[in-house]
Amino acid sequence: MKTTLRALTEIRLRRSEEVPHGSTPDGGCDHLWIPDNRTSRERLLRAVELGNRLHGPATHWIEKRQA
Repeated sequence: MKTTLRALTEIRLRRSEEVPHGSTPDGGCDHLWIPDNRTSRERLLRAVELGNRLHGPATHWIEKRQA
């Protein structure tokens, strides 16, 4: 039986320093890491789109790390 190892990753919403703290589309929780799965990623992508629309291009993005 062959086993495939997969590295676990986590993601979080990040904002530029120009965006006031607490005004991120997810309610200001840009310091919390969550598991990188389809549901979480889709939710954060919507938050990135909204944040960039409200505060300007490239003000919000998704950060990723190995868990």
